[in-house]
Amino acid sequence: MTQKTGWLGASGREFCLCSLEKEDIEETLQLMDRCVGENLYQKEELEQAIGSSERAFLLLRTAEGELAGYIYYYLTNEKQIAEDTRLTEQKIQQVCQQDTLAPVGKIQSVGIKEAFRRQGLAVWLMKYALRQFAEKGIGEVFIICWNAGGKVPLERALQECRFVHLFSAKMIWYNKKELYCPYCKGRCKCDAEVYFKKVKERNYK
Repeated sequence: MTQKTGWLGASGREFCLCSLEKEDIEETLQLMDRCVGENLYQKEELEQAIGSSERAFLLLRTAEGELAGYIYYYLTNEKQIAEDTRLTEQKIQQVCQQDTLAPVGKIQSVGIKEAFRRQGLAVWLMKYALRQFAEKGIGEVFIICWNAGGKVPLERALQECRFVHLFSAKMIWYNKKELYCPYCKGRCKCDAEVYFKKVKERNYK
């Protein structure tokens, strides 16, 4: 289902949030390559998000139609989070109080085009996703973030959204041989940082 909503950014510029459509995929992949590394995401994964009831891939565009950013989030479970981070289920369960197969939210990726950064857009997108999870009754949300040489690009947005840092996960992208890491200048040897947030309906700040 196509979602559209308008928003006035901190700069006073108007933005529109809308669902990814098939004709948007190539442009979106180009932005993702710049934000998170070339070839981390493939066309097939984005196609799976179109029309899905459990996955949302939203684009942030200016009133003139320029792509300014995106957010990709979906429902998963603690067992899958453990697999994604190569951590044990027991370690993930330390912060969760539900069955390992019960649904949790995951913000998979957030990206903002260089010209639109430092305007609070990533925070707005993440809060929008948290609100959507809360409305679905999802109380726990994870995000696995890239640590580029000791720096987490999303750190300020994570603080604004009050995510809690849980663990570090070692070199989880190294086996993605097709991924070109802009920090490593080749195969990715970077670690990941796992963050977590409890959300409640109408109280997700």
